[in-house]
Amino acid sequence: MEIKWSKFALQDLEQIEDYIGARFSYKEYRSFMGILNHKIKLILDRKVVIQKLEKFPDYHKLLIMEQTTLIHKLETDSLKILRLYNNYQDEDKNLL
Repeated sequence: MEIKWSKFALQDLEQIEDYIGARFSYKEYRSFMGILNHKIKLILDRKVVIQKLEKFPDYHKLLIMEQTTLIHKLETDSLKILRLYNNYQDEDKNLL
């Protein structure tokens, strides 16, 4: 199954990488990326319960870590990753 990252999700990931790189060690970066990849695999294998977004029922969210939520849409042949949302941001921020 193909994984498709939106430009916003790629920007989000870059911001997270910059944040971790500026404040933590490479070990913490590797840990985050390992957890992210593991959660993506769980979605692909359909081995995780995911919540629908109230405003956008075709999209789902999954907590990656305390501060990061993955917004995605699982389709027949692909997983579309739309955002890596920082949970400490303003909740009224437009996610999509």
